Amino acid sequence: MKKTFCMLLTVILALALAGCGAGSADKTDGGKQTASAYLDQDESCVEVTVDLTGGWSVEFARGAVYLYDGEITEDKESTAMLITLDKDVYEEDMAEAMADQNHKDVDGGVYYTGSGNEGSYLTSLNDSAYVLITAPDQANMEDIVARFTLTLD
Repeated sequence: MKKTFCMLLTVILALALAGCGAGSADKTDGGKQTASAYLDQDESCVEVTVDLTGGWSVEFARGAVYLYDGEITEDKESTAMLITLDKDVYEEDMAEAMADQNHKDVDGGVYYTGSGNEGSYLTSLNDSAYVLITAPDQANMEDIVARFTLTLD
């Protein structure tokens, strides 16, 4: 009886742990590998889904997402960083973006050259959440930004 009870308890625990992982960070969608996380911002929550197709990796941190163009190693710098912003910081960054002669307005966001000559993309989600994506490689900025899908939750 004790053996049966222990076996049943083990199976239930295994199923519960498997259920906890369901729908978490890594998933495959029609051959496209993605990872998702929620970033809290004031009273809003932004779901960030990252396309990892082609061997890319992602690291989620509090208020930030780090994208790597390969495996994450200790000495490897991230290819891009996504952070959430407060509204006043967003407005300051937007003023900087508009002052950049080479800024480019696109679907709800602005590409521009940020501090340190890095590529930057600034966007707002329904004027409720504010996001900045930066990358040292300006030439591939649009391809990098395309790897991020942002949803206001």
